[in-house]
Amino acid sequence: MRTLPKLSAIGLMVAGLGCQDEPRGLATRPPEPGATNAVSYLTVSDAHPGAGSTITVTANVVRARSAKAIGSFSGHLRYDPGGLSFVAESRLLTGIRAFNPQPGDIRVAGAAAEGFQDDRLFAVTFKVNDLRAVATLELALDEMNATDFENHLPPDPLQRRVRLGSPRK
Repeated sequence: MRTLPKLSAIGLMVAGLGCQDEPRGLATRPPEPGATNAVSYLTVSDAHPGAGSTITVTANVVRARSAKAIGSFSGHLRYDPGGLSFVAESRLLTGIRAFNPQPGDIRVAGAAAEGFQDDRLFAVTFKVNDLRAVATLELALDEMNATDFENHLPPDPLQRRVRLGSPRK
């Protein structure tokens, strides 16, 4: 009969040890400041277009060192609809894109399983009605993720916007 209390005590100890939660760390590592953020910028096919000509505006990204390629993004390209008229989207070699052009604001999203290898997110063509309107072009990114699903947007929302000719770091 002495063995029964001993076995019960051992059983309770084993059950108690088995029910303890083990401490766990964070499921994902927080990003290192500035290490994973990409720099976006706009380029234009002709810096001095004439009235009535067409230009191609390209949204580009420079990846941070040792970062994976951008796999998905969404954002807006804003412009002066009185000076620029949207003509068409340009086809690029990698990825798929969806455009929703409205006067003054083109909503765009894209994805590429292997990433946008040439770092061009999208390109659009405009007819130039007024040269001064080219300076109104502004890219605002809402999402930008690498192929490993890591967020590549700058932490400061003001740095998620870039005007033509003024890349943000």
